[in-house]
Amino acid sequence: MTKLSLIIPTYNESKNIPILLDKLNLCLSDIDKEVIVVDDNSPDKTWEIARELSSQYPWLKVIRRMTDRGLSSAVIAGFEQAEGKILAVMDSDLQHDEEAIVHFLIAFENGANIVVGSRKVDGGSVENWSPIRKFVSWVATLMAKMALPCNVTDPMSGFFAMNRNVYLENKSKINPRGFKILLEFLARAENVHVKEVGYTFKGRIHGESKLSSRVIYDYIHALYELSLGQYIPTRFIKYGIIGASGLLIATMVIFICQEFTSLSNANAVSISIEISILTNFFLNNFWTFRDNKLNGFWKMSRGLITFHAICLGGAFINQGIALKMLSFGFDVYLSNALGYFIAAIWNYMINVNITWKAKN
Repeated sequence: MTKLSLIIPTYNESKNIPILLDKLNLCLSDIDKEVIVVDDNSPDKTWEIARELSSQYPWLKVIRRMTDRGLSSAVIAGFEQAEGKILAVMDSDLQHDEEAIVHFLIAFENGANIVVGSRKVDGGSVENWSPIRKFVSWVATLMAKMALPCNVTDPMSGFFAMNRNVYLENKSKINPRGFKILLEFLARAENVHVKEVGYTFKGRIHGESKLSSRVIYDYIHALYELSLGQYIPTRFIKYGIIGASGLLIATMVIFICQEFTSLSNANAVSISIEISILTNFFLNNFWTFRDNKLNGFWKMSRGLITFHAICLGGAFINQGIALKMLSFGFDVYLSNALGYFIAAIWNYMINVNITWKAKN
């Protein structure tokens, strides 16, 4: 079995990948290795350049992904094809110090299960960072430390390695989203010895940073899932937010019915329920269950009918509680809000397992 499998996710790194491969050829010349470039079909044809170089470097493999996207899923794709005892990851933008990989291997020989390239231990540093970037990094690292069960100085690192067994034992628990796949392994792997190796994080020479608002959102989402999300799923929070918006819409409908029509309170509540059901379905399909999104006329129609049928029980609960409270003299808005809240719990529990179950 190969000793080291090094995974390099790429996207528009055509200028950097030849330089990096040349550096790896020099510093890892005495190591039994394979290097797997996983490219997300880069417009600048990084994958094509890497494939051409594979004739020069027999230890080089290239995976071109045509549909899947994202750094974390690219890492997992590389791990699945890797044959090494040690699985390592580094960026392709020349900011990670390839010579640190040798020290990674020494750490494994000394008993480590996971090795993290750190900018914050002895021997670690960063080049040319502005005070603002340092502050942002500090905040992000602090948030990560609060979410993780282990003490790692640089959990934001994208430069790391692990024993094959650590990957195999934990891959079913991993959610490959965003850019910080290391967080998933640090949070979910149990009884592992983590060692940090210092390195200098260099400045980017070619290409552009992949940092975006989407990356930031995915990072915050991942931290929540790894901490409080174990008890209150993100999906439930989204469902609750949309439910609250539905309550607001229902309240507005009741107000309009009371102020501008002669409808009774009972009829006003009934109309508000139906309108909130419609808005909740479309918003949940677009946002809460976007990974399982229903597309196409027939799937949407079937989903809407199913959603209505399930929510019918919730509607009876909503209206029954509201009318009962009205009979005791409670305000119509308070009555409807309590009925809506109880019905929302019912609706979530059933809909999450039926309406959007197919792709779960």
